[in-house]
Amino acid sequence: MIQNASQKVSISLSSDLLRYAEEFQKTHKLSSRSEVISLAIQALREKELLIGYKAMAEDYEKNPDLLIHAGINDGLEPSDETSW
Repeated sequence: MIQNASQKVSISLSSDLLRYAEEFQKTHKLSSRSEVISLAIQALREKELLIGYKAMAEDYEKNPDLLIHAGINDGLEPSDETSW
């Protein structure tokens, strides 16, 4: 796992969450509880991004960008790939 410069913080967890974090650490052979917390926060970030992308896709389905479907291709010429 690639980490930027770490900062030490103090957090409070219920005994159930702490027990789960420690079990997860052992099961997945992680080096520390901090790594468990880092993975959990990364998973939350990814979930939030997924929700945002899903909302964008749903919005696009309701209101498609007509320019994309109008054949406008920003000056790119169609290719038959023979010149590659």
